[in-house]
Amino acid sequence: MSENTALKSNTLMSEAPASWNTRYVTPDGFICQLTLRGDTGKDLLEKANAALNWLKDNQFLPCENNGFHNKQNIPNKENGKVNNNNNNHDNHSSPDWCPIHQCDMKRWEKDGRIWFSHNANGSWCTGKSK
Repeated sequence: MSENTALKSNTLMSEAPASWNTRYVTPDGFICQLTLRGDTGKDLLEKANAALNWLKDNQFLPCENNGFHNKQNIPNKENGKVNNNNNNHDNHSSPDWCPIHQCDMKRWEKDGRIWFSHNANGSWCTGKSK
């Protein structure tokens, strides 16, 4: 391999110093992932802020873990109206359903204890009022 080819190969394989990923749901209900790369953390945060603003302005919803942040706000593909009931939690008495935020919670287990929680605005919610 020539020196020039090796240099091009290394350039193509190098990773950006900073990267940022987010998952979101399109207004049609598709789950997508966006990866941004930057040369510096500051550069990347500016790109991420612009991306988040664009996603919010265009009514894209954030994903939480493997589900939707708020499944009830997903527009019906056929009529474009928001679905106000969740078929998986008709009676909302399931232990993995948060009645406060109307979303699924993740099951956790440690030292024989089991609980359900989800991240809501940077803090953990267990679906119980304080």
